[in-house]
Amino acid sequence: MKQYICLFQKDNVKFHVTQCGLEEIARVAFIRGSGARGLRSITENVLMQTMYVVPSIPSCHTVYLDAAAVRGERSPILFKSPDMTVEKYEAMIQNENIDDIDGADPVSIDHTESDAFAEEEVA
Repeated sequence: MKQYICLFQKDNVKFHVTQCGLEEIARVAFIRGSGARGLRSITENVLMQTMYVVPSIPSCHTVYLDAAAVRGERSPILFKSPDMTVEKYEAMIQNENIDDIDGADPVSIDHTESDAFAEEEVA
């Protein structure tokens, strides 16, 4: 996890992985029969889109990874509101639908960004 903390720090973004997120990564690696490289591969696959979009979102200050994101049920969460903290978010998700929380959004690539990226690769 240290390498991802350092990677996101380059963009002044904190990286938070929950205990359940770590356990889910380990569970998937165990099921696959992979070792430490498997842990890295699983984590990298989960964070690939996140690593791509974070540098282009100046308001993002924290990446939040939990078991739901590791399982692929949804993307990792980006905290964009300056008021959003891990503690506040975790309290809010106990009482609210994750889609209704302002300042915390699942990672997504805007079609115009991905289209522009594809055009740059072709050129």
